[in-house]
Amino acid sequence: MITPAAFDEIYQELEAETKDIYRALGLLPIADVDAPMTAAVCRLSWGRAGWSLEVLAEQGLLKPLHGHEDLVRYRLLPAARDHAKSLAVRTDPEQDRQAVLRRLCQWILATSTHLRSRLTPAQATQQDLGTEATPICEAPFDDDAEALAWLESIETGFLDVLATASAAGWDDIVWQLVDAFGPLFLRRHPYDMSIAAHKMGLDAARRTSNKEAIQHMLMGGATGLSSAGQLDTAIDWYRQALTSARRWQDAQAEGEALLGLASCDHQAGRPDEALLLLAEATNVWRRCDYRRGIALATLVFGEIVLVDDPPRALSLFAWARGLLLEAEASYDAARALVLQGHSRVVTGESGAGIHDLEMALAGLSDVTSTRWRARCLELLGAAWLGRGQRDEARSCFAAATDLYAGVSRADSERLRAVWSGL
Repeated sequence: MITPAAFDEIYQELEAETKDIYRALGLLPIADVDAPMTAAVCRLSWGRAGWSLEVLAEQGLLKPLHGHEDLVRYRLLPAARDHAKSLAVRTDPEQDRQAVLRRLCQWILATSTHLRSRLTPAQATQQDLGTEATPICEAPFDDDAEALAWLESIETGFLDVLATASAAGWDDIVWQLVDAFGPLFLRRHPYDMSIAAHKMGLDAARRTSNKEAIQHMLMGGATGLSSAGQLDTAIDWYRQALTSARRWQDAQAEGEALLGLASCDHQAGRPDEALLLLAEATNVWRRCDYRRGIALATLVFGEIVLVDDPPRALSLFAWARGLLLEAEASYDAARALVLQGHSRVVTGESGAGIHDLEMALAGLSDVTSTRWRARCLELLGAAWLGRGQRDEARSCFAAATDLYAGVSRADSERLRAVWSGL
């Protein structure tokens, strides 16, 4: 274990630029760093930042983590972090320390905003993000999988980053960060983090009196709450969003809030109430010609009627999928295909249904949606089981169980009980 005196000795032997980097890293509310982040925070090139990180790792101050190819991540050891922070407090003016933190928040916002536009363009806000989202350096990912992995690399420190920005009074950065991390909430379902983040984002948005920001935080928070099963609180947030949308005469937002309320009623076992809300949402969206919204409402409507009228549900899912493909909403179109495939199995077209489910699974793998991949695998397993092909069914059920384990313990245990006896 390195003693305080040894930390001081190591620090004194570092070059001036590496000393600056070390002190800056100690200030960050996030322990895992890499060259792109360090370059942005310290206003350096990737190469110079990466070289200094290697030096700090060689000196035992950073622990190398698994990375890919040339992008190595490091973790600042707790004792080194405390030492570096104390040095920064003693050495660097408050203004400089705040500048380091702001550059971190700006870089995370710039990168996540770019990522959101790539992964979920339909859900990117229309808000002008201004200079806060101006990229400070090149985004460290080349494809969708790497993009989502980057979000996950920030996940453990994300709430601390938001708290840092809130404490500094950077309210616009706070709510924009929450909004920009939408793909992580949508695909990986970290419910507790999503709910906490949206509460912080909502407070920040309200302090700015930004109506669009308030609406986004209410809707995003309500989605997380409903997915986590906190339906009463989710309904309250959706109703606040609905009131705001109607006050500002925002038809698209009004329909989204109505759809959210309908989904909560459906989840709570109130189909009649859900159908009324879905009809209202659809009428609102027809008036403003928002076809993606109409398609999403149709998916929920189809799930409700599937119980009593599978052929009708099948036609609804197929129609909604066509609209979603036209809107280039690939993730939602894949969800529609899952439901279409399942309804085909229910109506006796098991071969065609399995084909649809396998196609949907491939599409969902591309966008790495945990919950919907798990649901698709579960339905595919049920389809195989219905054909008497137990090995294929067991394989699907086991894979779905593993995926559910990360987002719903109850679903994971429920499904394990199904396939463990096969």
